Amino acid sequence: MKVAVFLTWDYSLTTWHESGTITRELKFFKNIVKDKDVSFSFFTYGDSSDIKLASEHNLYEVHPVYSATKYFKNKLFRILSSFFIPFKIRNKIKNADIVFQNQLLGCWIPILIKKIYKKPLIIRTGYDMLDFAKKDKKSFLIIFLYKILTNFAVKNCDYFTVTSMNDLNRFKINYPKYKQKFLLRPNWVKVGPLSDFTNRNSNKVLAVGRLVNQKNFNFLISEFKKSKNNLEIDIVGSGPEKEKLLAQAKKHNVNINFLGNLNNDELLQLYQDYKFFISTSLFEGNPKSLLEAMGSGCVVFGTNINNHSEIITDNVNGILFEIKENHLLKKFELISKNDEILSKISKDAYKFINDVFSLDKSVDLFYSDFDRTLSR
Repeated sequence: MKVAVFLTWDYSLTTWHESGTITRELKFFKNIVKDKDVSFSFFTYGDSSDIKLASEHNLYEVHPVYSATKYFKNKLFRILSSFFIPFKIRNKIKNADIVFQNQLLGCWIPILIKKIYKKPLIIRTGYDMLDFAKKDKKSFLIIFLYKILTNFAVKNCDYFTVTSMNDLNRFKINYPKYKQKFLLRPNWVKVGPLSDFTNRNSNKVLAVGRLVNQKNFNFLISEFKKSKNNLEIDIVGSGPEKEKLLAQAKKHNVNINFLGNLNNDELLQLYQDYKFFISTSLFEGNPKSLLEAMGSGCVVFGTNINNHSEIITDNVNGILFEIKENHLLKKFELISKNDEILSKISKDAYKFINDVFSLDKSVDLFYSDFDRTLSR
């Protein structure tokens, strides 16, 4: 079975490499190849530099789109020219049994391939772009365009995967005619052996994410300004709000360290140094960093939003808190000194992630999707 994988529009192996996620992104596909009768050809929105990266990561078939067609610096021109991509790559796509779109953005290209070359199509989404745009109060035009794109994708794919039960229920309600297309396929987590919980740092808390409004790091700083503990906040990530957050931390005398971007292997190692991980997000999909922190045995504190509460059982495998003044701080100070409870939550979190979100489980589920798609 041969599967043609299309990256998110305008993403390339170089994009993954520069963001530090390439090893994680490719691990999923490599494990399918290792365990199942499947091969992949990757179509990226890169150039010849992707060929070099492909060689470094032992990928045998990578086709950078901009080695076959012109790259336009103007984004509108790039979008318009993308409608000709199916014709530019027809010789490279003809032997594929299935087309697999990795994320919603760019799905119009595989949909055209499906229509022209009669190839079945699976669209995988990590989060609901339309829902995120609404919650992030994007412009009417952006929301309108995402709605059109989502409608187009749902109507024209064979299967449409989502990562959370909350998203699955919403799609089935919004598209009852196509509800048989929707499949729940959560993100996977690489689970390794646990470090000794008692030897972890208890004077620091870890947070991970882009420095943007959605992650709500200003609330994290605000909550710990009244802490009686001499705590430091370490944040992995980068983004436009860094200077604003630094100024807020300085004003409230909160110790904060911005660690920048780390590759996934470095991040997985870092989790093992912390007892506490905190997510103050206003909304999420199926957050990889939270899953990874739990799978690394951190005691996770997460905002009581739908996509957190379907992962965290309060006071069992993590702690849920409301986005209200002092609510996080009170819960943190109530439990942070009780090593017996913390150790139990850590072990329960690790077991839960290992049972539900393992890479092996994800590989089996997606292979069954490929098999089911070919059998339609």
